[in-house]
Amino acid sequence: MTLNLAKVRDTYFDQLFVKNKKEADASDVSAKVLLLDRTTTSVVSMCYTQTQLLQQEIVLIELLENQDQLSYMKHMNCIVYIKPTMASISALSKELRNPHFKNYRLFFNNMANKSQLEQIAEADDYESVQRVVELFQDYLTINDNLFTLDIPRDVANPFIEESNCLVSLLLSLKKCPVVKFDSNSLSAKKLSSELLYAINSNSNNNLFEDLNRKSDRPPVLLILDRKCDPITPLLMPWTYQSMIHEIIGIDKNIVQLKSAKEPITLSDSHDVFFKESIYLNYGDLTDKFQKYVEDYKKQTKSSSIENLKTQNLVELKNMLTKFPQFRKLSNNILKHLNIISEIDNHISAQNMWEIGELQQVIASNLESQATIKPRLLSILETSGCSTTNKIKLVLLYMARFHAYSDLETFISRLQNPGFTSPPPSASQLSLLRSFGKRFSTGGLFEASSHNTNNISNLFNKKISINQLFNMSNNSTQPDNVFMQYIPVLNDILSPIIRPSNQAHETVVKLSTLVPDAVKNQYGNVSSNEPAQDIIVYIKGGVTYEEARLVHELSASNPSINILLGADKVLNSSSWLHDLYEATNDEEAHAERADRKTQLREIL
Repeated sequence: MTLNLAKVRDTYFDQLFVKNKKEADASDVSAKVLLLDRTTTSVVSMCYTQTQLLQQEIVLIELLENQDQLSYMKHMNCIVYIKPTMASISALSKELRNPHFKNYRLFFNNMANKSQLEQIAEADDYESVQRVVELFQDYLTINDNLFTLDIPRDVANPFIEESNCLVSLLLSLKKCPVVKFDSNSLSAKKLSSELLYAINSNSNNNLFEDLNRKSDRPPVLLILDRKCDPITPLLMPWTYQSMIHEIIGIDKNIVQLKSAKEPITLSDSHDVFFKESIYLNYGDLTDKFQKYVEDYKKQTKSSSIENLKTQNLVELKNMLTKFPQFRKLSNNILKHLNIISEIDNHISAQNMWEIGELQQVIASNLESQATIKPRLLSILETSGCSTTNKIKLVLLYMARFHAYSDLETFISRLQNPGFTSPPPSASQLSLLRSFGKRFSTGGLFEASSHNTNNISNLFNKKISINQLFNMSNNSTQPDNVFMQYIPVLNDILSPIIRPSNQAHETVVKLSTLVPDAVKNQYGNVSSNEPAQDIIVYIKGGVTYEEARLVHELSASNPSINILLGADKVLNSSSWLHDLYEATNDEEAHAERADRKTQLREIL
C-alpha cells in the first residue's frame, strides 16, 4: 500500500460499515447503532461524514461510556469501534453483560492483548458478539499526507503510548521500516528504541512479516525532534491551510470563526475547493476563489426563474435535480468567503505584510544585520503591532545574529507602554534572553538560505496582493518575498531522498535502528540507496507549511512517497506556549538545584 492515508481511510470504512451491511442477515433490521469511545470518536469524525454513515444505515452514534443512558433496542444490531484501553474494555464488558442491542460486531483501532480478549469473552454471557476485528487506525488523519497522534496528556507511559500509535500507523500502511532518528535528541532516541522493541515483539505474531515484499528497498521512518528546527513554527505562513491555523486555529479539522455561530469543518476529501486550494499562496488563493464564485454565478444564472419558464419538462426536471447541489455550492462559497475575510481582516489589522516580510528577510538571511536592525526597531516602536508579533521578530533576530548587545534595546522598546501593550510577561522576557543560547540555529539559517458577505471589498486588493505573490506553481525557487524561507525539513530529507548527491555535512545527525524483519528480508541495509517510502514523525509538533513542503517534494519526485506526522500540529501561538513552559520548567529546575547546593553548603 502506498503512503496515502485516504486509501487507508477508505479501506477501513469498507471493513467497518460496507462489509457489515452486505453480511447482515435478511431478517435483521437494516438500521444500526455505532458505539465509540473518546479516541475513536475523533478518528471517525475526521475521516467520515454523517452522510456517509447514514448511507450505511448508521442511525445512532453514542459514546460507549454513556451506556447507562441508552434505551434497549433489541431489534437493532450494533457496531462497536473502540481503542483497546483498560477503560474502554471495562465499559464494553459492562455493556455485554447487560446488552442494549441484538448483537455486536467489535472493532479495535489497535492491537488488543490476550487478557483483554479473555475479559470480553467472559463478559459475553448472551453470546451476542458476532465478530472481533483488529484494525489499525490509532491516529488522526488530517490530510492525505498528514497525521497526528491523539495522546492524552495524563497518560502513564507516553513513550509506550506513542510507540503503539506509530505501530498502528505502520500496520495500516503495511510497512516495516528502518528507523532513523535525531542522534542529539534524547526523546527521539527513547521513542525509536521503544518502537524497535514493539516491532520486533510483534514480529513474533507475524504482524510485520512480509509487509515490504513488494518493495526492493525498505521504507524509512524518520523520527525528529521539534527542537532541531525552532524557527519554522515562528514564521507567519502564507498558504491557505497554514494561514487558517495560524490566524483562526484548526482543531481536529474544525474551525470556529468569530463571525459564525456554528463551527466549520475543513476536509480535503469532501470539499473540492479546499482540496484544490490547500497549498495555494494568498495571491493565488484570491484568484481561485474569485473564479469559484464566477463559476457559481454562471451555473445559477442558467437556472433562474426566467430561464426555467422557457424550458421543456425534461430540461426542467434536470435543472430541479441540481438545486440541492447549488445550495451545497452556495454554502461552501459562503464558508470560504467568511474564512478568507477573517484572514484578510487580521492581516490588515496586524500589519502582517510588513511583519511577514521582515520575518522572511531575517529567517532567509536576505539582508545584513545593519539593515535589519533599524527595520525591527521601527516595528517595535509601532503601537499597532501586537506584543506577540514583536516577540517573534526579536526571537528570530536573536537566533539569527546572537546579538545580545541589542537585546536590552529591544526589551526597553517592548516595555515602553507607549509602544507595546500589554507589556511582555516574565515568561516572554525569559524566553527572549535564553532563546538564542538554547537553540543552535546558525546552521538552520544557512540551510534555509468586517462585511463578510461583500466579495468586491475582498478582491479590491487582488492586484497588489498578486504583485507580492508572483510565484509560479511550477517553480522550484520562490521568487516572492513572502515565500523565501524553506523549512529545515527539506535539508534533512535531501540526503535520504538523494544520498549520492550529498557532499556536505547534514543539518541533523541521524542514527539508524534496523528491525529484525527488515534484516531478514534485506540483509545489511545500505545508507547509500535512496529511500522510496519515507514516513517522517516530528516529536514536539509539525506545521502545515512542512506538510506543504512534503507535498511538493512528493510531487517533484514521482518515485518517492513521503508521509508526515507528529504528536500535534503547531501554529506560532502554540509553539510559543511550549517554549514559555520549557523556559519556566528550566528556571524552576535551576532554582531547585541552587537550593540543594545551598543546603549542602549549610550542612
